[in-house]
Amino acid sequence: MNCEIMLRGKNATLAAILKIIIEEAPETQDEIAEKLGISRRYVAKLLKPLINEGIVKHPYVIDMKKLHLLNLDFEDNQIVKEIYTILGKMKEEIKNNLKLVYKALKEGDKKIAEDIIVKDYSLNKLEEEIELLLKIQTTKYLPEKYISTFSKIASNLERLGDYLANISEEILHGLYIDKDMEEDVTKIFEILDSMLEESYSVVVEKKKESDIYKLEEELHGVLNKLLNKVLEKKKEDLNFYIQFGMFYKDVERFGDRCVNIVEYALELYHNIPRTPIPERLKR
Repeated sequence: MNCEIMLRGKNATLAAILKIIIEEAPETQDEIAEKLGISRRYVAKLLKPLINEGIVKHPYVIDMKKLHLLNLDFEDNQIVKEIYTILGKMKEEIKNNLKLVYKALKEGDKKIAEDIIVKDYSLNKLEEEIELLLKIQTTKYLPEKYISTFSKIASNLERLGDYLANISEEILHGLYIDKDMEEDVTKIFEILDSMLEESYSVVVEKKKESDIYKLEEELHGVLNKLLNKVLEKKKEDLNFYIQFGMFYKDVERFGDRCVNIVEYALELYHNIPRTPIPERLKR
């Protein structure tokens, strides 16, 4: 099959060579060249640096643990596409629940809060779908680092849903917002939505730069402003103070998980080391 017209640039050709090695286990460079409709000499030229670094070994197998060092984009990898699709479903589910939690909190609607808690299982199911995909012959197609990172990203998204369910439970137990808190709470949910969108876009678009830390700082600023209002006006209401404290922590952890997702993606795609895990997430 002549694939030369479908390839663009050296990296695209190299990705096609590696795909053939992974899927068809050719014994010679002539076989690879024939399948791609390119010269054996060009195949040898592209493979030589990889053979020297131990990424490709004769007779043409790939060390999947080292493959991520090339940072090649296997755009036709069906497993990755399916993972992105499921992550997108998880993101949309969380985005919708964010709106519902805000509505339930603002209006004191306990029926909506109950529905959010019941629906939390759907995120668990989507996370399980990703874990299943990662177990089905994935080691043949993805480096181990990709498998581990996608699993962690899915887990962090699922935890976002847990925090929204936690807030819903506090609403059932009487958590509410006063009029003078409404502006700050509205801003908090807007920031959380932006952090969710930003974290997802870094994963699927492989962005190297992100606004996530700016959003995180903005979130903490509004949270502290709201906390000061509660300390000033609600410190005598112990029940409210405890419920607000739970809300504060769940919002804070939601933001932390979004940062986690971004940092996992940056480390995977661009080898940028992650910052230490916040103590509140370790607990």
